[in-house]
Amino acid sequence: MADLIEILDELEKVNLAPILVPALKMSDPLMGSLPKGFLPSMLSRRETRNSLIKTVEGLSPIMPDMIRFLGHISESKLATGFLSLSVSISTPIMKLSAPIVSKLVVPLSGPLLGLVSRSVPILPSLIKGMDGLVRAELLFERGLKRVVPS
Repeated sequence: MADLIEILDELEKVNLAPILVPALKMSDPLMGSLPKGFLPSMLSRRETRNSLIKTVEGLSPIMPDMIRFLGHISESKLATGFLSLSVSISTPIMKLSAPIVSKLVVPLSGPLLGLVSRSVPILPSLIKGMDGLVRAELLFERGLKRVVPS
């Protein structure tokens, strides 16, 4: 299990703003439409708390790898461009559909959290594979900069 110091060390090495800002812009309409008191009521259920604890315990060992992966994504012009495009397309849709989606999120939050906690074991191999693809794309980008100067 990764300790907090190791996770914080990785967070200091990367700039996650190119990923976090668009993700927060996209999720903001949905979070604003959730009913007041939703989070405390969800966490008051024992099975939801247990799923959340299992998820956090499962993610802890791979958290430094996940942060490195997100750091590589934030360096990639292709990935950040795609993320910006998807945010500009999906944010207006989220604003319109947020009241409907929030009505779905509330009853499905417990089962979805359980599904996430059960899928944690496949994350290390998925992250390593995706990180390899993103690093290859970064090498290609850097190679193109050398060949075609701006």
